[in-house]
Amino acid sequence: MPINPYSKYIKQYQTSNITTATPEKLMIMLFDGAIQFLQKAKTAIAEKDLQERSTNLESARKIIRELMRTIDLENGNDVSKSLFRLYNKMAMKLIKANVQRSAPLIDEVLEDLMNIRWGFQKAIEIQSGITSVEEAMQEYNANNNISEGGPDAG
Repeated sequence: MPINPYSKYIKQYQTSNITTATPEKLMIMLFDGAIQFLQKAKTAIAEKDLQERSTNLESARKIIRELMRTIDLENGNDVSKSLFRLYNKMAMKLIKANVQRSAPLIDEVLEDLMNIRWGFQKAIEIQSGITSVEEAMQEYNANNNISEGGPDAG
């Protein structure tokens, strides 16, 4: 495989992005990384590439474990504890997906990760004034085909 002549500059750019990122941006980057690893693992399953599947699933699992470490369980509330349990369940599913070569299990984790990432992104946008809670809820309802009154309406 030919070496990209710009790879040195790309690496510097990526390192700069990480070292100058806010904690919120780092969280989004972790989600994005895990999602990319899971997509690569699904491709590896389809291509029957054992090493690539295992490497990518393990990388995604490590990111999920890192996300678990960011939760303050001692001072957190029920949401923190529920999120911790969800992350743990996802990590266990990835172990099972690796053993069973299961793309559907990976899809379940992908869906959860993308939903959590969306929630974090919206929280950041609300906190910074980019969007309002009402706008975020309208987007959520539209994306999930929920009537205007919310999930419990009707």
